[in-house]
Amino acid sequence: MQYINTLKRLFNHPSKYPMFRITKLRYIFLHMLLLSVILILPNSIQYIQVTKHLSTLVHEHVDEIPDFKIKDNKMDLTHNKTIQLNDAQSMVFTQSNQHKMSDKHLVIFKPDHIELSNYNNHTNISYGSLSSIIQNKQDLISFIGTINASKYFFLAIIILFLLFIQFISISFKISILAFIGHIISKCFNRKTRFMTWLKMITFVITLPTLVLLLGIVTSNALLMILSWCIIIIAILTLIIYLPKGKQQSN
Repeated sequence: MQYINTLKRLFNHPSKYPMFRITKLRYIFLHMLLLSVILILPNSIQYIQVTKHLSTLVHEHVDEIPDFKIKDNKMDLTHNKTIQLNDAQSMVFTQSNQHKMSDKHLVIFKPDHIELSNYNNHTNISYGSLSSIIQNKQDLISFIGTINASKYFFLAIIILFLLFIQFISISFKISILAFIGHIISKCFNRKTRFMTWLKMITFVITLPTLVLLLGIVTSNALLMILSWCIIIIAILTLIIYLPKGKQQSN
């Protein structure tokens, strides 16, 4: 209940924001965690879909994987093959390195590397990094089966890792912004403390974080820039409404 009341303070006039200084640290960490969860949602959903597609591949399409061998960290493929996992996603085996990743591709096995869909981006995986695991079709089938048998465990590990990285990232971001706000406030002779800024920034970046999430989901760079513009405006507004410090005597 107290956390909800703290969130409601965001809808007050900016002159009331210094009251965030009385917010308990556990609510600060809770809000950082909530923002971290929000930001990892797109990738988490993507990995959940990958888990579902993995089950589909194992149970329905594993025999469609074409024969291949890995030689000198390159795939020697017998023929091109596209395995349709559902109406929206497919797995591609291609003899061309120019085959482009699109939204409908889950993973592409190219001669030089593997491209794994990562929401609006993709991750490249070299065959050299998998040389001790995958050398041919049977190795790949065995590897997929092993992963599928413990898919929910691996999914949990991946999501927790993403959450940890995002929490560290957003904590660093808040700390830097708070430090900047604190220094600028001193320059303008405002009553300021770093911890007050840390608590204010933690909650003030809520709207910019939602705008950033929308930018990530829609791949809109303008929204990502807008999120930073909102942060800058918010910091300047907070500085304006901070009470003035004591005038230093000559």
